[in-house]
Amino acid sequence: MAGAYSHRVVVELENTNIPKVKNKLVKYFQSRRSGGGDCQVDYEEGSGTAVLRFSREEEKKKVLEKENHVIDLEKGVLKMKARLPSEEQTGQKSPLPEERKKSNDAEIPEQELPDEGSPSPDTAEEELCSTSAVLENVPAETGQEFLEMLVENVLKGLSSSSQKFSLEMIPEISSAVVTFQTGAENSSFIKACPQNRMFTKKGLIVRSLEPTKQVVIDNEHQFNADVLQLYFETKGGDVEDVLLDEEDKSAVITFTDPKGVKDVLKEKHNFKNKEIKVYPFFESLGVALYGKDRKMTKLPAAISEPLEIAVLTYLKQNPAALESIRSDLEKHFCNVALEQSSVCLGPKALLLKQKDFKTLIRQWTNTVKSAFAETMSKFKSMTFQLKPEAVEESEKAIRQTLLKVPNKVILVPDKAQGVISVAGLVDDVNTLEKPIQEVINKTAQTVERQKLSKTQEVKVSPTIYHILCQDGFKENLSSAYPELQMSYDKDKATLKVTGLVDEIFAATKTINDSNFSLNRQTLDIEESVLNLLKGGEEVELTNSLLSAYNINAALEISPKRVQLVATSEADLMDAQEHLKQLLTTKHIDVEDADVLNMTEWKDLVRKMEDENNSASSRIQIQTANQQVVVCGHKDEVETVSSTLEEFLMQNACVDETVEVQANIIVKYLRSPDMPWLTDLQKQVDVSFKNNIIHLSGSRAAVEGAMTFIESIVSSVVFDRLLVNKPGGKKFFQEKENMYLSLLKSETGCLVQLVDEPAGAKGSSVPKQVPKPVYQIPTRDGVEIGVFKADMCSYPVDAIVSAANSNLKPDGGLAKAILTAAGPQLQDECDQIVSKEKLKAGDSVVTSAGGTLQCKKVIHAVGPMFETDKVQKSVALLKKAVKESLDLAAENGFVSVALPAISRNLRFPLDQCTLSIVTAVREYCDECYDDNNLRKIHLVDSDDSVIQAFENAVKQVFGNHGVSHSQPATPPKDIKKSSPVSDPFLCEVKTKEGLRVILKKGKIEASKTEVTVNTVFSDLALNRGAVSNAILNAAGPKLQQLVKAQKAAGTEGEVIITDGCNLKSKKVFHAVATKWDNGKGPAEQALSGIFKDCLEKAENGNLASISIPAIGTGNLGFPKTLVASMMLDKILEFSSQAQPKHLKKVEIVIFSGDAPTIQEFTKEFMRKFPNASVGSNPKSSSQKTGPFSKVTSSTGKHETTLGNVTIQVVTGDITKETTDVIVNSSDEKFTLKSGVSKAILDAAGQAVEQECQTCGAQPNSGMILTQPGNLKCKKILHLAGQTDPVKIRKVVKDALEICVKQSFTSVSFPAIGTGQGNVQAGHVADAMLDAVIDVLSQNASSTLTTVRIIIFQQQMLKDFHDSMLQKEAGEQQDKGTLLSSLRQKFQSLFFVQSEEKQKKEDKVSIVPVTADPACFHICGGTQAKVDAAKKWITDLIVDEQTSTSITDNAILDLSQADSQHINDIQKKMGVTIQMENKDSQASLIVEGLSKDVIKAIREISEILNKVRNKQELEKRVELAGAVADWQYQLQGQQFQSFDALTNYELEHALQQGQTSINIKVQGRDYTATLPEGSAKDKTGNTLQIKRIDNLKGEDIPEHWEPMPPKTTCLLANVQAGTPEYNEVLQLFQATCKRNVIKIERVQNPALWKSLQIKKRELEVRNGHQNNEKRLFHGTSEDTMKIINDRGFNRVYAGKNAACYGNGSYFAVNSSYSASDTYSRPNANGEKIMYLCRVLTGDSTLGQQNMIAPPPKSSGSIELFDSAVDNMTKPSMFVIFHDTQAYPEYLIRFK
Repeated sequence: MAGAYSHRVVVELENTNIPKVKNKLVKYFQSRRSGGGDCQVDYEEGSGTAVLRFSREEEKKKVLEKENHVIDLEKGVLKMKARLPSEEQTGQKSPLPEERKKSNDAEIPEQELPDEGSPSPDTAEEELCSTSAVLENVPAETGQEFLEMLVENVLKGLSSSSQKFSLEMIPEISSAVVTFQTGAENSSFIKACPQNRMFTKKGLIVRSLEPTKQVVIDNEHQFNADVLQLYFETKGGDVEDVLLDEEDKSAVITFTDPKGVKDVLKEKHNFKNKEIKVYPFFESLGVALYGKDRKMTKLPAAISEPLEIAVLTYLKQNPAALESIRSDLEKHFCNVALEQSSVCLGPKALLLKQKDFKTLIRQWTNTVKSAFAETMSKFKSMTFQLKPEAVEESEKAIRQTLLKVPNKVILVPDKAQGVISVAGLVDDVNTLEKPIQEVINKTAQTVERQKLSKTQEVKVSPTIYHILCQDGFKENLSSAYPELQMSYDKDKATLKVTGLVDEIFAATKTINDSNFSLNRQTLDIEESVLNLLKGGEEVELTNSLLSAYNINAALEISPKRVQLVATSEADLMDAQEHLKQLLTTKHIDVEDADVLNMTEWKDLVRKMEDENNSASSRIQIQTANQQVVVCGHKDEVETVSSTLEEFLMQNACVDETVEVQANIIVKYLRSPDMPWLTDLQKQVDVSFKNNIIHLSGSRAAVEGAMTFIESIVSSVVFDRLLVNKPGGKKFFQEKENMYLSLLKSETGCLVQLVDEPAGAKGSSVPKQVPKPVYQIPTRDGVEIGVFKADMCSYPVDAIVSAANSNLKPDGGLAKAILTAAGPQLQDECDQIVSKEKLKAGDSVVTSAGGTLQCKKVIHAVGPMFETDKVQKSVALLKKAVKESLDLAAENGFVSVALPAISRNLRFPLDQCTLSIVTAVREYCDECYDDNNLRKIHLVDSDDSVIQAFENAVKQVFGNHGVSHSQPATPPKDIKKSSPVSDPFLCEVKTKEGLRVILKKGKIEASKTEVTVNTVFSDLALNRGAVSNAILNAAGPKLQQLVKAQKAAGTEGEVIITDGCNLKSKKVFHAVATKWDNGKGPAEQALSGIFKDCLEKAENGNLASISIPAIGTGNLGFPKTLVASMMLDKILEFSSQAQPKHLKKVEIVIFSGDAPTIQEFTKEFMRKFPNASVGSNPKSSSQKTGPFSKVTSSTGKHETTLGNVTIQVVTGDITKETTDVIVNSSDEKFTLKSGVSKAILDAAGQAVEQECQTCGAQPNSGMILTQPGNLKCKKILHLAGQTDPVKIRKVVKDALEICVKQSFTSVSFPAIGTGQGNVQAGHVADAMLDAVIDVLSQNASSTLTTVRIIIFQQQMLKDFHDSMLQKEAGEQQDKGTLLSSLRQKFQSLFFVQSEEKQKKEDKVSIVPVTADPACFHICGGTQAKVDAAKKWITDLIVDEQTSTSITDNAILDLSQADSQHINDIQKKMGVTIQMENKDSQASLIVEGLSKDVIKAIREISEILNKVRNKQELEKRVELAGAVADWQYQLQGQQFQSFDALTNYELEHALQQGQTSINIKVQGRDYTATLPEGSAKDKTGNTLQIKRIDNLKGEDIPEHWEPMPPKTTCLLANVQAGTPEYNEVLQLFQATCKRNVIKIERVQNPALWKSLQIKKRELEVRNGHQNNEKRLFHGTSEDTMKIINDRGFNRVYAGKNAACYGNGSYFAVNSSYSASDTYSRPNANGEKIMYLCRVLTGDSTLGQQNMIAPPPKSSGSIELFDSAVDNMTKPSMFVIFHDTQAYPEYLIRFK
């Protein structure tokens, strides 16, 4: 059974060396051309045969029937022969040769041909149908093979499988004819063509070819028409017409019936043994179809027509002419090409496209020749014969002629033949024929004359020649002999004559005759003039003295005489008279003969002679017998004589003096480098004596010097500068000479540092300023003070008057000032108002006078308060205040006094004073470090106004100032340290001379030539702190410049732009990458940035560059790594590049970034030990307070004052057993909330009723009642307070009652910390101060115990801190914090007065008042003096530095710490100021850079100790929450150890120790663990025990049991449990990462702390919605710390701190899963905590926030947390470590 491809055919190949022959076989035998179809080909390369396997038998038969096959190749054809395989040939009969031939000819299988005897029923119908189709619009480049394949492609979709066709191309009509076997096939093809995509794409058109009645025969044998008609009627029926074509040797036979054409075409024709070929002719085509007999018509041969060389050259050079020829021959289908000596005329291919192309081809040659001859008749060439000796000259002359008709003709010379040809258009050549011939003839004549000419030189003097020329000698000769050439050689005094011999002879005779006929006369004039003329050149003198005046004469000069020469006597007389009038002599008497010996005189004489020694004018100056003789031109003699006379008069020696008003000006004028003095001393002798300048010299020089010096003195600018900066005066004094020299060289000013004399300009008024009610300094050292005084007698530089718009006061302060000043003040005010109209907010300045104690009065027009326009009223008031301060500063004032402006214009007093103080604060901030105004006083005589001013100043500037009731100890003189040369932290210079400077400040304020910026890859400058700051300072154009660079933003790329508004010329924008935890690429990129920035700066010829601490912020690079890398790269650059341009590299650290400053400083000093920075002075602190050493135990802190024990404990006040319990109630003593409610409820109804009764009666604010159910003797009820001052007073009053009534003990609540919302620290200070006040004054009272009961555990620390500040002590050792806490000291009770006790209160950090430096400055201009002032100010200010330390630990500084910092301020000469703004505490250290660095180091050590102490206290607190260790003395009950010993015991237990040394009541014991006894050295024994505070309390039931001696346990949570699913669901709600493991964190101490804090928030906030479950991502290196100790806000900012310096928690796990927070380990695993967080009441967070702000203005109750968005927060920040518990640890990938 046959397979799918079982019909095989063998193909024998004629050629086997054809590439890819198999592909060609497949393509061919699957096409219709081969008769085949679907097949497979088996072929091996190089084989001579291939086997075809067809799927259908009929396709096999068709291939075999055709037998011979041909494939067209690119070069040649591949012939093949098809046959059956050998095994099949034996069983099949071969067809007969005739049958095979028939089959091949017809290309139709034999079985498909109809029998002759039985025609098909459709035959007759098909005979009437066309079997051919015409393809029209065939492109010329389309080949026959393409059309055949296209037809096959069209037929492929038709159903019939036996369709065969033939195709004939007719290129002359862009058509082809396709012929099919039947009309049906033709019709199907025509219908299918428009559906073929390729057919339509080529733009082809198909139509049916009509049946024809005509044939064409090849009539080579020239049969006549009749013969042909008879013959073809016998073959095809009736012939209608016979048309003979003699020329083409053909004939067209027209039959009456188309059938006749078919019949004729079926057979071959022979007539008389001569073959006649017959082809069908179609009238619609206009051609016959020849089939394979079609012959390709050839184009006629090209014609070469010779042209004259000139004409051919013209055509080559004239494209327009050639184009006209081509245009004429275009219609004859002719191409024109120029050859070497002929024109090639070739036929165009378009000729074959013409309908009558055969005729055209036959006639083409003759037609083109005729047309070419006709078009060439427009052009002509003409040849001219030249003289052999004049060829070149003729050609030049002809070319010169042709320039008049450019581009008309061309010139073709032939020097070999001696001819020249001209070619062009006929008319142009004919027109130029005559002019060219004339030029040729003239040129020949000229050449001939040159051959015959001679040259002769005739001797003629210049003077004679001049006279002859004036007489017309040259014109006469030229007229007589036009071609005669003459030229005069002045140097040789010869006339050269060139011409024919006769011409030369005649010219020579004429010259000689003219010379002999001239008249001569000796000049009669003064001897000095004759001497002048004898020294001149006669031609020049003739021209300038005679010819210039149209005198027809000349001068002949010889050493003995001067003669006049002229052509006539009259001309001689005219010349003689003219010279006498023109030339003159003048004699000048010399007053002082010494002047004639002066160099200046000789120079002047020489100058006069030089200036007047020209051809047109010349003078001579001679000296003889005390006279100066000047001769020459009359005008010049007058001018020169006047100059010389003036010089002789002005050079008499005189002595004069100039007096100046001040010695400093004399010093300025005596400066040796003053250019005016140097120049002046060249003219006169200058000497100085005191304030007198002596001048000696010539009269002119002295007079000029006096005028010059007076103008110089009057132009000298003198000014005074006062600089109030710490150490400024001493700093300048130490290097005064150097600075004065620099100032002189840079500004040209003379500067003197002086002690300011009393009453000097700009100094403060000497009258004593009254004592301030309240005073506080700003960061810049401006003194803000509130003073109660009379403004009219207040001693300041300027006072401000509250004025109206017309400056006419109608009462109040303005009227009082006017009265004190006198009437002249009103006159000055009226003048101001007449010139300008004032309005609210304006300020003007006038003089003072009268009895006023100020220099100027500033009139500020305050606004009227409008209740409906409050903001506008406030804005105008602030504007008036600021303008007043601006005027004070502009006038150079140091102090100014402000009243309560607009107070009497309906402004509420508090709002009025607050607006004024706020404006003062804004002014100080805006003018920071650039203002001489140092004292701003708020002055009034009204107590209410003074109180309002004080409150406003405290609110705006802070309450850490000094009031009259609590004066601060004035700072002692501080010994200034030697300043460093630049205001930097550290500085070093490399051996190559590169300065490397570490400084702090703002990178955007850098003054170097380059500022380096850091950007992200998106190149957005508003991202990142550094980039955003630079963008804000530079302006938006900076972003545009970055975008214009079209940089890719590749990591490590550095983009350079201009600095825009920055002080730097250029900004280098470095694309930085994030820290990759040391993997390598990040470090390499950062290192490359440093290297590129330095190299680009050097290559850009830039001298300085500022680089920030790149990468230490949000990019996460370790600070030490960045510092080390940066410094290494700078050193490497310095050593390798040895920079020639870059001289300074500044590393700029933000002032508020203390950690980065610390790390960079440390690394700087490590790499450069010899850098210019001072050593850190050692410090000590001394604590002296009234309390004895504070001892602590769990929940209790205790101290003593004399015999009285003071205790602060946590507990329930209703359980107290003291004599008196104090209740903080309201004014009626019926408050039923908070502590008061608890006490009244516990005491019972009787006490409550007694309170109501007593409260209704008059009382002093306190009542004593019975205890009721309480265990005390009395209850003391008092009205609670919220002001710490008032709290102190009521506690003091309560204690005094206890003392008076002989009570022994009393218990207080923490008054004001509950409903009052007062901060616990303030309450602690107030209550303990009250205790000290009372006990200090009542040393022998019965009172022995004072207890303060704390309900909230966290407040215990605030009270403990306050107690520590008041304890007595000695100088701290340098031991560990633990050892310092163990020291106990006993203080003796002593009695102190109340005033002394107040001094023992918290120490204020009072900024040091700077010792001002006063300078006298002299300069040439005000601008130079201003520049000198700025130079001095910048020098001193730049040496200053201000560093802000923001740290959580500042709020926890003890009194001793504060005193220590004060000591630092005094010892190191710096100013330290504490600010607490927006809940952000900071210390601002100002002073000399070196001193600030030392101070910062020591303050950092103090803060580190505070943090260590906090950490220890936290551990102690946690240990107290876990267990209570107790001991029992013999015969007594068990009592708790102090808190520190409790921690030591618990810590030893957890560490597995078996014993530990402890102290009990001053004795050393060794305790045996876990629950053994404790023994001392003498054998005394104490029983100790441990009480587990966590046992059974608040520990979740599902927790696993805690192993012994374990404080923290990680318990695995089983997958699939509800607990696991709950955590997993919360995690995967926003983070679809794969969770590896979930563990439960079991830490009982942390858990209990959270629960205690939670109950506290519920009580304080009044709701239970205080806890949230949030996420916290972290890394493995912090996991153990968090599990063991919880979250620590001290490490805030490790990952991010945009909303405060606290611990951050995210709402969504996806946020915490970021690599920034949850950093993967080496295996790619990450960790995250699901936490319980006590968020409580939240507020919007801020950067650098160290504690949440108050809930309302004036409230001391704080928010519990901060958020990033109040509407929909995504993260929470807490500031208390016990507010979060790490409940579950999630490991994921």
